[in-house]
Amino acid sequence: MSTTTFPTRSDAVSTATAGKDYLIHVNKGASDLEPDWLLVGGQRSGNLNRKADELDASHKTSGGWACHLPGLRNWSIDLESVVLLNDEGAQYLEAAFNAGHQVHLKFEYPDKSYYTGWGSITEFSLKTQHDDVATISGTISGDGPLSELQRDEEEPVGETGGTEPDGETGSTETGGETTGTEGEEHTGTGDSTSGDSTSGTGNDDPGTVTDGDGDDEEDSNG
Repeated sequence: MSTTTFPTRSDAVSTATAGKDYLIHVNKGASDLEPDWLLVGGQRSGNLNRKADELDASHKTSGGWACHLPGLRNWSIDLESVVLLNDEGAQYLEAAFNAGHQVHLKFEYPDKSYYTGWGSITEFSLKTQHDDVATISGTISGDGPLSELQRDEEEPVGETGGTEPDGETGSTETGGETTGTEGEEHTGTGDSTSGDSTSGTGNDDPGTVTDGDGDDEEDSNG
């Protein structure tokens, strides 16, 4: 199947995003160091609320103006989702609520960046109106801060394969004989070790035979 490439908008900072692309996941793993993220199915809304207590710092000499300082900060998520039978994410949230356990969750942006944090499920309601689909609504109240906005590192595509050395550098086989940096070079042309030469050409004594070791032997018939 062919893949279509679309251009990237240069002024993406002004590009709006769709609310449907923000998703909530819960960690079903054994630790927050090695999370196993599970998407909560049927999500309709997942509102991330962040606020700080308002401290009144007004005094008589503030020129008649009220003064305020931020106090303790907190966050929460208001979640609403359609009831999907056998949805593992919704079942996990319900089990955590019934057991009184905190949950480790991920709030994911459309570009796959996300926040993580621990929270307690302080509301988990089931709505079953006669003229609408059944829905779950709940609140997860944060325990401690949210993480910094982060993004997973890309998985390596793969390692480039190579060939293993054969133990002798540059060794190759040609015609059944091996040549290399650790072996003698043998060629069949003009080398007496490639076979016995019985030809009398170039030999002053026609009755002399040159064997493979280069020794001259007299022909008994000569």
